[in-house]
Amino acid sequence: MKYFAYGSNMSTAYLRRYCPSATFLLRAALPNFRIEFRRYSTDLQGGISTILEAPGELVQGVVYEIPEAEILALDELEDVPLGLYRRDSFLVLGEDGAWHAAALYRVVTPTGPYAPAASYVEMMVTGAMEHGLPADYVARLVALRQGAAG
Repeated sequence: MKYFAYGSNMSTAYLRRYCPSATFLLRAALPNFRIEFRRYSTDLQGGISTILEAPGELVQGVVYEIPEAEILALDELEDVPLGLYRRDSFLVLGEDGAWHAAALYRVVTPTGPYAPAASYVEMMVTGAMEHGLPADYVARLVALRQGAAG
């Protein structure tokens, strides 16, 4: 199954803790959405990301191939069984110029916004740099460090 990661799961090392067979496929973007920190994590002491509709904006991320059994483990990590996040299918525009159907996670009932959790932002920046996302996008993620909590 194709999975579009835009938050902490962009970091391959982090994602493979839960999905050891995850394979990076390509960079991709989700048009007309933006990242916001609309769920508070008591573990991380700050906000964690979701996507919200935002005409004209763009969420950068990466597409992984993940076996179905491991996606179920990711559902657990993302608190899908608790109803906090849901896994949806979206079309993302790959760096190859083609549209790809990919699963992604987003908060069911956004609250906040919250200051992003510092360790969460670090994983986002690490993943964005690892996969060579556009420099201006990486700079926006790096700028989140200043307002980060914890």
